[in-house]
Amino acid sequence: MVMHGTQRNAADYIEDWVDWATLHQRIVACPRFDAIDWPGSRSYNLGNVLAPGEGPGRVNEVAAWSFTVLERLAQRLEARLTPLEPGFDLWGHSAGAQFVHRFALFRPAAPPRRMIAAGSGWYTTPDPDTDFPYGIRHPELSISEERTRRWVATPVTLMRGELDRERDEHLRTTPLADAQGATRWDRAAHMLEAVRAVDPDSPWRLVDVAGSGHDHSAMAAAAQGLLAEG
Repeated sequence: MVMHGTQRNAADYIEDWVDWATLHQRIVACPRFDAIDWPGSRSYNLGNVLAPGEGPGRVNEVAAWSFTVLERLAQRLEARLTPLEPGFDLWGHSAGAQFVHRFALFRPAAPPRRMIAAGSGWYTTPDPDTDFPYGIRHPELSISEERTRRWVATPVTLMRGELDRERDEHLRTTPLADAQGATRWDRAAHMLEAVRAVDPDSPWRLVDVAGSGHDHSAMAAAAQGLLAEG
């Protein structure tokens, strides 16, 4: 499953995976979460977990989460295209990378075998003293210490481009985002450090992609190399 970026250009993203899927006889799907039905970062990047409104926001029904939509799509594909191996690999770039690392938090029982978040602009860290979505403090979500430890014990690979060190127009620059670092490069390191602060033995890892900026094609090729390693 491939998660597109903030421009909602799923067609461009799936093109990066066609040759790889053919060569390795894999099924790759890239659902498009359009900006009309899934507006803004709240609906897509943040999983549509919270309803719009003032204050911290109320929690939507789980069925309305974009995380749940993805999970159900994977289940439908598996049912229609049997025999398939159970579960799926999940990769996302930019806004899609934000989706991936939060999916691991909110859908811990879901079946991804491997999750790779490439070039995320900012993160939800496992910090109980920082308000969601920059941390996990929220009066309605009630993210426990046990749940947090389960999250950071779930294998997630963070990818960052060697040249992805610019503050471009798509990079969030709020004070709490900047507290994670000035660029995507810095923020990936900050996220890994936050995870390791909870669990020094966490299987989360950080992979640098040489010669790549904020480029979904280059990051997809690097992810395909990781997936080929098994």
